[in-house]
Amino acid sequence: MTVVVAFFCPDGVVIAADSMITPNMGGIGVGHHHGRKIEVLPGPQLFAFAGDQGQAARFKILAELQHAQIAGLAHALEYGLAMSMGIIKQLASTGINVNAIGTNTILAYGHGGSHHCCMFEGQLQPRLLDEHHFYAALGSGKLSADPFLRFLVDTFCANGRPSLREAVFLATWTVQHVIDTNPGGVAGPIRVATFSTGAANSALASRNASELQFLGCEYTPADVSESL
Repeated sequence: MTVVVAFFCPDGVVIAADSMITPNMGGIGVGHHHGRKIEVLPGPQLFAFAGDQGQAARFKILAELQHAQIAGLAHALEYGLAMSMGIIKQLASTGINVNAIGTNTILAYGHGGSHHCCMFEGQLQPRLLDEHHFYAALGSGKLSADPFLRFLVDTFCANGRPSLREAVFLATWTVQHVIDTNPGGVAGPIRVATFSTGAANSALASRNASELQFLGCEYTPADVSESL
């Protein structure tokens, strides 16, 4: 079981996830392990996944190899479309048809001097979060996360999208809620990642380090920098 939560903010992207990895055999869970579901990739990009670990790893490797094409694309969604077509073709080449795809992913990346958050849902179909649809959840924990996210957004975001710092709080609270209200399969530590076009990241990542594990990367159109 997994829960991954994303917020598309005016000043960046926030992704939070639990750390439970559940290997399975024939669709039956055979163990519980802890691992990362969020990674900082070249570009920089933020990557997160829910579902089949092997398929997600192949998506991640493809994103690592393809990030250089982002700058030459006319629209940010074109990168998501290229990733979707590329991974579906690759999976099909090894006998995994579109109906057997068992993973969903998120990529945050920069394009045209701005940040973007692309959700790959269903059969890895891409959609960009925007100012009107600025939060989403992936994974089997989505059943618990979505109603709670709606409550939090109605309560704290009446005037529009939250800031990066506010979204860290909201995303973390949502993941913790799913951990607390599900009987198993979702567990800490909670990992939180930020993708921003500013320098606020470094100060944010220094807070509550003993309680949460932070990743951060910053994007600038001319001079990309990355920090872990």
